[in-house]
Amino acid sequence: MKHINLNNLLIENSLILPKEVRLGIVSLPSGLSFSEKIEKIKKQNKHANMKFTFSNPDYSGKADKFEWANSAIVFTFDYKQSKQNSYLASKGSGKIAAFAEQDYYQPLKKITSEFENLFSKLNYKFYTFIDNPNHYDRTFFEVSGLGWQGKSTMMLSPGIGPWQLLGTMYSDQHFEPTQSKNYSCGECNLCQISCPTGALDEEYVLDANKCLSYWLQSPETIPYDIRSAVGNRFYGCDECLVSCPPGQSNNLTITKNNSHEVDLEKIIISKNEDLLDAYGWFYIPKRNANYLKRNAIIALSNNPKNDTYKFYLKHYKTLSDDLKIYILWGLWKLGKINDIRSLMDKEDNKDLKLEYEKLKSMTS
Repeated sequence: MKHINLNNLLIENSLILPKEVRLGIVSLPSGLSFSEKIEKIKKQNKHANMKFTFSNPDYSGKADKFEWANSAIVFTFDYKQSKQNSYLASKGSGKIAAFAEQDYYQPLKKITSEFENLFSKLNYKFYTFIDNPNHYDRTFFEVSGLGWQGKSTMMLSPGIGPWQLLGTMYSDQHFEPTQSKNYSCGECNLCQISCPTGALDEEYVLDANKCLSYWLQSPETIPYDIRSAVGNRFYGCDECLVSCPPGQSNNLTITKNNSHEVDLEKIIISKNEDLLDAYGWFYIPKRNANYLKRNAIIALSNNPKNDTYKFYLKHYKTLSDDLKIYILWGLWKLGKINDIRSLMDKEDNKDLKLEYEKLKSMTS
């Protein structure tokens, strides 16, 4: 059976790929399945309470999803080509992880949409998965020759490292497959060393229960030790990405880059609808912007201004009870246990009073 050369097909139809996009192709059926791997992570509770592909491992981890599909096209989008700088946030400011600076899935979706238009014109059958809980997006990454899974569990590629997003398109056409390659991290374990909470202590396994990125997107109450480890992070953590040698530029520097900072006080007193408009591409539990305010309170308490405690005292009454509980922790973090006592004199909420008792018991 003659296979179609996808690159030639794209040239013939004037579809030019941007430099940020690379393709890999796998012939189907592949015989691959990641369902057991996903299920094992669930049984070990390494996924914490994440849903997504963990909701239905039997289907999400199944590589050969469609009987009609003869090829799988893997798309990677390099979303951080020219900047690999770490940065220091000003007092009272928080950091947004590089992967969340903007909705990087949009340019990837634009490219796959162009493929869909072309395939429709040619009467090809296809189905696309991008950021979809029904598909384990790394399924064909390694076998297509695009790279390898790192010890951080991120998908890595030479010269790009982990700074990429993945998509998969199934097609009924027989495209020429790309060749798998032998890549590995070797002895490097910089991602494990750099993780501030030990979430990567076991090679090739992420313990989401310790992952800061997980907790800053979680609807659960964030534990005290995780709050302190959050530092000045407002959303996400990319220590394992920044430390990965294949993804570093030759001029990695530590700089103060205000374009990545957010004013944490402004976040806390903003209207929820304004925050959802400003950060609509974030994963925000239940689309409730109070979770962003929660993150801001934690980050501000770890990276306060000189008068942050006054800000907390001023706005305490205006905040909902689910945020007040973090304000109390913030005041405790700032050594203002007496101010908490004064607030409790006028507080009726039993949960907040109980929180005060917990914090008081932790005060030396």
